[in-house]
Parts: sequence; structure tokens; C-alpha cells
Amino acid sequence: MLVDEYVKTLAPVQYDRTTVATRHQAMEAAVAKSSLRGGIWFESGSWSHGTSLKGHSDVDFMIPVSSNRPDYSSSALANLKATLHGSHWAISNLRVSSPTVKVQFFGEPHFEVVPAWHYKTAGEDRVFWIPGQGGLWAESAPRAHLRFVNQQNDRLGKRVKPLARLLKQWKVNSGTPVSSFYLEMRTAEYATGVSSLSYHTDLSILMGRLISYGLRDMNDPTGLVSRIGSVSSEDNRRKAVRLLQDAKDHLDEAYDLDSKSDQRRQYWEHMRAVFGNSFPYPTW
Repeated sequence: MLVDEYVKTLAPVQYDRTTVATRHQAMEAAVAKSSLRGGIWFESGSWSHGTSLKGHSDVDFMIPVSSNRPDYSSSALANLKATLHGSHWAISNLRVSSPTVKVQFFGEPHFEVVPAWHYKTAGEDRVFWIPGQGGLWAESAPRAHLRFVNQQNDRLGKRVKPLARLLKQWKVNSGTPVSSFYLEMRTAEYATGVSSLSYHTDLSILMGRLISYGLRDMNDPTGLVSRIGSVSSEDNRRKAVRLLQDAKDHLDEAYDLDSKSDQRRQYWEHMRAVFGNSFPYPTW
């Protein structure tokens, strides 16, 4: 299927590690000297998970912080944003987008950084408090979640992460207000119940499951945090479910047309509605 070839084009190129290190070390030093008392940064999120998208592949870092955790996470993000201002000459813009501070440079790679307060340790895994929606706090177990995704990806021939990337491409193309991390964890959770993956077929099944769940918050499959959030409001949940249903309808229509040379135009229009203009025109 064309989807198998398309998903290969969604993986971003690897950034130069020296550039990433130079930028993050300068910012790390600034946060360490600040009232936040930041520790050694570590990679987190889709960049380290291997599920980021080409053109949307900010480098994600989590910052262990030893200062007292404020009552409102919005205060922590505002403090971090102010601390990062001027910390590296190439920073062109800073903005808060909970749970991160987005750091825009004059050129790629751009960063997303999350302040994190240690909450507890469970075996080899650390659980943190990180900024949540509405100024509240959310639990995060980054190493455990990465291990969970990697285990399913390895078990199924490295096909779980590309499946998550397809779902994220739909999110970006449609502007759906749903958490990328939530989509990734739902994909890995879905993978636990199958013995093989077909991108087009399983994406449709996965979308159907998400619709049946109503895109509601999920239990953490690792059991280390209470819930993994999906959306920031009830209005956004309803909007996201509606957009997901539209995408599934297009995907199912396209599946019935796949490999029919006299209907390749209709096939492409359905797939473009899901993934955008980056989806190639079929040549079969």
C-alpha cells in the first residue's frame, strides 16, 4: 500500500548533536544559576521516543528542578521563560505552551523545555510533577513511558512508532486539539493487543477505538501515573472526536479504492483529507 511508503517520508532528519548540545548547555547553565535551581537536563518527548514529525520535530528536554514547587504551574513556566531569555545568542522567540516553554532559534533545531519536580521513585523509574492544564500539575514518568513504547515497537518489527507518526500527521494536518503524547501512548497501548500491524488497516481500527473512547483521558499502561490527559477542555474533546470521525470516514473510503487505477484521484483526495498535501498521488 502507498501508506507504507508515505510513512517513511514523515520521519525527520537527525539534528546535528553538537548544535543541540551547545544550545542546551548554555540554557542549562542559566537555569542552574536561577531561582529554579535546575539540574542536568535530559531528553524526553517525541524526539527521544522516535515519533516526531518532519517539520514539527522540536527537541524536547525535561529539567529536574530543586526549588520549591509553586502552587500554580503557570508561575513555574513564566519563571522558566524569563530565565531562558538571553541565555543563548541564537534564541529568537520564547513562548509558554503548557506543559512547555517553546524556544525558537534563528534556525533549527528548536526546543521545547519542561520544568519537572521530583515526586517519587518506583524501582528504576522517577515520577515527576510537570505543568498541566489550567495552571495545575500533572504526573509524568518519562523513562517508563519511553520503555513501554520501545517494547511494543521492538515486538512488532519497528512498526508501532510509524503508526503513531501517522496519527500525529493527521493531528497536525487537521489542527485537532489533542495531545500528541496521548496519541502516542494510545497507539502503544493498542499495539499490546495485536501480533502484527498493517498501517492503513490498523490506523482505521485505532481511530475507531479512540472514537469509542470519546478521546477521554486514559489510564497509564505503566501504572506509574494516575491518568494521561488528552485535551484541555470539553469543547476541544468534542471537536477532536468529530475531526477524528471525519478522518476515519475518509480513510475507510480510501481503503476500498486502493489499487483501483480508474479511481486513483478519489483515493488520493480521501488520503489528502486525512494527511494533507504531503500524501503522494498514486502511480498504480
